[in-house]
Amino acid sequence: TDKLIPGHFGHVAIWTGTKAELINMDLWENSFVKKHANDIDNKNNPDSKDEKQIIEALRSGVQLSTLDEFINIDDFAILRPIFNTEEKEAQMKVALLMSFRQLGKKYDFNFDVNTTDKIVCSELAYVSFPTIDWPTEKTLGRHNISPDNVAKLAWNKVPLELILFYHDGQLVESDKQLLKMKELMQN
Repeated sequence: TDKLIPGHFGHVAIWTGTKAELINMDLWENSFVKKHANDIDNKNNPDSKDEKQIIEALRSGVQLSTLDEFINIDDFAILRPIFNTEEKEAQMKVALLMSFRQLGKKYDFNFDVNTTDKIVCSELAYVSFPTIDWPTEKTLGRHNISPDNVAKLAWNKVPLELILFYHDGQLVESDKQLLKMKELMQN
């Protein structure tokens, strides 16, 4: 999505799930989720038929988006965190609530993961999943994390697992997805 971001992938976002899924996880009444209920449900907006189920950091700031707004891209990878089975639901709740807490923050044009008042897209994953040991790089005196840093965590299926990969708008065969993703990231 951005030619200035190094590497193959240019964006990271977090899927929140549907209103029904948030209700099922006992998150719908949480204050961080509830204050965005109208955006998530989106039934009060006659111009939009879709729920907003994506949290993403754009130049305009961290916002909720519909899948249609988000998916205007050529390459698309779905990565899922691998959680401890016994703590999976609790860890997912923590991650989602951390994601919702980022809504409204400004974009971090300094790309510094050590600041918390502003955030970039890959930093959204970094703060939302605190149990993951995220790889950062030091650039111009600042620690940052790129979308490719996030994607590389799926190469060994731990701590992220590649679920689905589209390249140039086409679904890559399941047994070739990881290999194709690695190839594109190494070029």
